[in-house]
Amino acid sequence: MRVFIAIELEDWLKEYIYEKQKDIKRNSIKGNFSRKENFHLTLRFIGEADEEEIERIKKAIDRTAETSKPFNMQLGKLGYFPRKNKKIIWTGISNGQKKLRNLFDILEINLEKQGFDREERGLKPHITIARQVRLKIDFDNLAEKINIESLNIPVEKISLMESTRVNGKLTYRPIYVKEINTGS
Repeated sequence: MRVFIAIELEDWLKEYIYEKQKDIKRNSIKGNFSRKENFHLTLRFIGEADEEEIERIKKAIDRTAETSKPFNMQLGKLGYFPRKNKKIIWTGISNGQKKLRNLFDILEINLEKQGFDREERGLKPHITIARQVRLKIDFDNLAEKINIESLNIPVEKISLMESTRVNGKLTYRPIYVKEINTGS
């Protein structure tokens, strides 16, 4: 089973990002655009995991959620990762990065206690909008043209997601969700 740990987004926020994605699509020659249902923020990519490893991941998520507090982040500006002559386009995070980094660090410690290696690349918080994009215009012009509002992203739970194909479509579905300690 191919899995990753994520912060899921509320439906209204996915809809907002989807509207921005349509603007990007209009300014693109081609690209592989993420399905609205799949918008999320990856905390940690795991990859292939068997049942025993899944149980250890759940324990790490439980311990992380028990020792963390809910917080808010905000959507940031458009950005991209270059891939040859194409781009992976994403929206970043503005406020809340320090708290997100803290959550990531706690998760890393708990995953390590469960026998998983640390993530060497660290955390680069973003929500992927599209891959393999070839733009009609310069990226800076695109980012200026498409204004991303600093909308609130509540971080109240941690989700273990499965990446699978359903009827030929890449689908991310939660297989385990743990609410972050509310302090009660």
